[in-house]
Amino acid sequence: MTVETPANPGTFGLLAALAAAGLFAAACGGGSTAAPPAAPTHLTDTKGDTIYLFAADHDGQSACTGSCASYWPPVAAGTPLAGPAPGSVGAITRPDGSRQETLGGHPLYRYIGDKSPGQTNGQGLNLNGGLWWTVTPGGAAITTSAPASGSGGGGY
Repeated sequence: MTVETPANPGTFGLLAALAAAGLFAAACGGGSTAAPPAAPTHLTDTKGDTIYLFAADHDGQSACTGSCASYWPPVAAGTPLAGPAPGSVGAITRPDGSRQETLGGHPLYRYIGDKSPGQTNGQGLNLNGGLWWTVTPGGAAITTSAPASGSGGGGY
């Protein structure tokens, strides 16, 4: 013998409401807790390599020559950059005759210590007679030091 229990009409209404709410949340993206990707805070080339400026440069001229330029290679004029302010990109002629990209009048460089896109190992270094800073897409120096990277053990 089978005994059937009549369904409670309120149960169906509640289930239908919950199902509708779940569909609505899914359609609106409300079920995701993932944050959207952050906009880059520093200038890179289109390959993602970090771009730097040298605080010792003055009057739009590069003070990084000789061995300095082997560690801080100048960005060649015409190098595509990711997101600079329109009209702020220019070029200078270096003492060796090569052309170097500028942003807002600042000569631009890469750092050989950055081994993969997005690294900022040169940020805040005091080398070759001055400080090295990453650059905003608007051309301003970012003068905060980069957080320490690697596995330092947390002081233990």
